[in-house]
Amino acid sequence: MKILYDATVQSGATEWYGNIIVKNLRYEDGTSVKFTKFLSMNFKSPASVDSTFISVQFTQWVIDPAATIVTNTQLDGGTFSVTATLPLISGITSYALASGDAISIGVNGDLTKNTDTWLNSFIFAADAAPAITGTALVACGPSPDPALDTVTPQIVFTLGSTSTPLNLQYGQSASIDLEQGAYTITGKPLSNAEQTVVADLLIQPGQANIATGQTTNVTVSFQPVQRFAALDIAIGDLSDLSTETLDVTVSNAATGATLAQFQSGVSKTTQLRRLPVGVTAQVSIKPIALNNVNFTFVVPPVALENALKTVSITDSNVTQTPVDTQGFVALPVSLTADQTVDRQITVRLTGSTNYSQSFDVQTQQTAFSTPVKPGAYTVVTGNFLDNGTVYAVTAPAQITVSASGTNSLAVSVTRSANLNVRGFPPYLGFGGCADLTPNDKADFVAARATSVFSYAGNDGAGDASVILDDDPKTREIIQLARDTETALGNVQPVLPVMVSYTCNLSGGDADHVLQDATAHTNSFANYILALDIATQALDRAHPVPAGFIVNPDFLGECQQMKLGPSYAMPVVKPLKDALAARKVKATVPSTITDTLAGYVAAVNWLTRTVAPSVTFGWQVNLWGLGDSEWIYRDDDPAAMASQMASYVNSLGAYGGPNVPDFLAVDRYEADDFTQRAYVNGYCYWTREWGRYFDFCEQLSLALKMPVMPWQIPASRTPNTSDSVPTSFDSQHWGTGGSCIMGDAAIGSDYNNVNANILALVFPNETQYMGNTAKDMFIRSEPFDVSLPMYTDFALRGIFAVLLGGGSTTGIVSSVGNPEAWTRNKLNDYMNAPIRFDQ
Repeated sequence: MKILYDATVQSGATEWYGNIIVKNLRYEDGTSVKFTKFLSMNFKSPASVDSTFISVQFTQWVIDPAATIVTNTQLDGGTFSVTATLPLISGITSYALASGDAISIGVNGDLTKNTDTWLNSFIFAADAAPAITGTALVACGPSPDPALDTVTPQIVFTLGSTSTPLNLQYGQSASIDLEQGAYTITGKPLSNAEQTVVADLLIQPGQANIATGQTTNVTVSFQPVQRFAALDIAIGDLSDLSTETLDVTVSNAATGATLAQFQSGVSKTTQLRRLPVGVTAQVSIKPIALNNVNFTFVVPPVALENALKTVSITDSNVTQTPVDTQGFVALPVSLTADQTVDRQITVRLTGSTNYSQSFDVQTQQTAFSTPVKPGAYTVVTGNFLDNGTVYAVTAPAQITVSASGTNSLAVSVTRSANLNVRGFPPYLGFGGCADLTPNDKADFVAARATSVFSYAGNDGAGDASVILDDDPKTREIIQLARDTETALGNVQPVLPVMVSYTCNLSGGDADHVLQDATAHTNSFANYILALDIATQALDRAHPVPAGFIVNPDFLGECQQMKLGPSYAMPVVKPLKDALAARKVKATVPSTITDTLAGYVAAVNWLTRTVAPSVTFGWQVNLWGLGDSEWIYRDDDPAAMASQMASYVNSLGAYGGPNVPDFLAVDRYEADDFTQRAYVNGYCYWTREWGRYFDFCEQLSLALKMPVMPWQIPASRTPNTSDSVPTSFDSQHWGTGGSCIMGDAAIGSDYNNVNANILALVFPNETQYMGNTAKDMFIRSEPFDVSLPMYTDFALRGIFAVLLGGGSTTGIVSSVGNPEAWTRNKLNDYMNAPIRFDQ
C-alpha cells in the first residue's frame, strides 16, 4: 500500500540552503506506518544530501543516526536522486509513526525554485527499499558477421552520473531493473580483437523513460559491417638510439594523406587500427641527429588489407652517416655530487643537433665524449630515485657553446628526501578526508585508499576552551582505517591521519591567540589525549598506529605576520600543566623556552615523548609568503620555496633531536569551480598546478623532507557531454582531479570543456586569473591532461597526496561531487602504483 505524506519547505530557505520538513506519514487507508527494521525513502533534490543533513524528529528516540545510509545519484546538472535508509536502534523491535513525527532534510541547494518537484518526489517504504524501479526488456538481433560471433554486445543505460551496463546475447532478450528516470542508451561498436571487422549498434530508442513498475522495450540491431586494415609498428632495439624518441608518420603512398602519426621509443610496438583497406601505406620516420651521427630510416611500403600486419623496424632500416666535426669543440662537464651513488645520469643537449651522454654520479671533471657543434642548446636532465631517496639533478636550462671552446657545463646532484615515511606504503599513496558516514568505508575501499584523515577532538581545532575527557573522533578514524584495511583483504596499509591543533591560528589574530596560556594548556592536553588513543592502537600489524598533521596555518600565519623565533609567548608552564593534567611523567627540556621557536620545539618534543610510534609533520601554506597570487605570476617557485624553507628552519621545525617525518603543503581546500574557491583567488589549470608542484618539489629539496600535498580538491572538469546548468556551484566541479589523475575527455583542447564552465566570469578582484575560465585554460596552453600529473610526483619528493576536505570533493561520496570518477581513477592507479624502490 502506498505511503502518503505532507512536505513543506521550512521558512527562511535561500538559493543556497533550505530544509524540507516531511511529516504525517500514513498509508492510503489512513492507518499508521509501522516498521520493524528500517524506514526508507527516495526523493529528488537540487543537491546531494549527506546523512548528517537528515534529522529525525519522532516522539520516541528510535532511529540510529550513525547507521543512517544515504546514496546520491546525479540525474542531471541540477537534480539528484537521494535514497536514505533510517534503521531502528538496536534493541527496538518496532515503531509505528505518529502524526506528529517529522523528518527534516537539509539541502545545500535552491529549494525556492521548482519547489513542487522536490516536495512531490518522495517515495517511502517500511522494511523494504522504495519502489522506484522499472524494467528495460532488451531484444538483441543476430550476429552481423561470423567474425563477431564470439564478441558479446553490451549496452549502457546512463542516468546522470550513473551508468549501468547490460551484456546481451545474439538473438535473445535480456531484462534489467533500473531506477525510474530518463535514460540515455549507448553501446560501443562490436569489433574483433584486431578491429578489422566492426559493426555499429543500432539502439531503438536511444533514450528511454523507465517508469516504476513498468516495462520498457528496447531493440538492438547492427549496422552493416565495416572492414578495416590494422598495423603493428614494431620498433626494435635500434643501435645507439636507446635514449631517443622517434617521430613516425604513416601516410597513403599514392596521395600523401596522413593515416596516423605517433611518437615511440625503441623496443616498443604501436598498434594502429581502423586503417583503410586497399591502399599502400608508407611508414616514414623523421631523421635524427645525435652525437655527430645522422640517422635516417627507410621502411618498405606495405599493402593494407583486411587483416593485421606487422611492420618491423630494425637496424637494417637505419643508415648512420657521420657528421663532419671540423670546427666542433670539446665541452667539459663539471659534475658535483654531495655523495657518490652507484647510478648514472643522462645529460642531453637539444638544438640544431643533439647530444646525449651518461655520467657516473660522483664529483668529477669530465666531458662529452664527442666534440660539440658550437651553438645554442637546451640542457635536459632529470631527478632520479635510489632506494627510496630522491636525488635532484640541476644544470643551466640553456647553454651556448662557443667556437672558442671556452665553455663548460656545470651539473650538480643533490641528495633530497627519503620517501619511505613510517606508516605509509613504499609507493605513492592517495588518501582522503573522512566524513564519518556509513558510506565512508565502501568509498575508501572502492578507491583502495592508503590513508584516511580527519580532525581530532570535538571542534576539530584543538578544543582550546576545555580539557577533553575523551576524543571519539580519533577513535572512529582509527577504526575506520582498520575496517577499510580489513575490507581490502589486509593487502595494503590504510593509515589513520589526525589533524591536530595545539594552537589554532586559522582564524588569524595571532598575537592574541599566541598569548593565551590557558588555551595552550587545554590544547596541549587534548593533543596528548589523541596521541594516547593512537598509541593504544599499536599492534604487531600496525607498528605505526596513526599519523598526525599538526597545527595547519600556524607556520603560514606566523610567517605572514613576520614573527621571529624569539617572539615571546607562554610555552613552558602551559606544557607542564598539560603534562600534569594527563599524568604524564616527563621532564620538559631546558631547550624549550617561552618563545615561538620554543613552542615549535615543544610540539615536536611532546609528540616524540608521548607517542614515539606515530608519524607526524607540520603544514605550510602557499599564502605564508604574504599572498598566494604569486602562483599566477612569473615568480620562481624555487625562490618562493627557499623563502618559506628559510622561515621554517629559523623556527627549528625540522631541526633538533625530534625531527618530524614529513611536511604537508596546503593549497586551499575548495573545488575550483565553486565560489568558495574562485572568489578567493583559487582556480588552477595545468600552469598553476604545475607551479604548485614545483613549489612542493623545491620545499622538499630545501628541507630534505618528503612532502604531502594536503586537502587537494579531487573534482574533475566537466566536458561537453556533462550536464552543467548555468548555476553549477552545488555540483562541485573543479580541476584538481582532471590534472592530477588525467582526463582524456579534456585532453589538450579547452573546447572539450563544458561551455558553461568556460563562460564563468571571475570577480574583478581576481582578474589575475583571467576575465573568464576560458582565459584560464588559454593561459596554460599548450596543455594535455590525457595523462596524469602524478607520474613524476615521487621524483619531486612527494610521497603521498591527501584529497578533499570538509566541503571539498575527495574520495567519499557524501562530500562534494558524489560521482565515482575519483574512486575509479584511484582504483585503477593501485593496479600499478609508483614505487619508491627504483
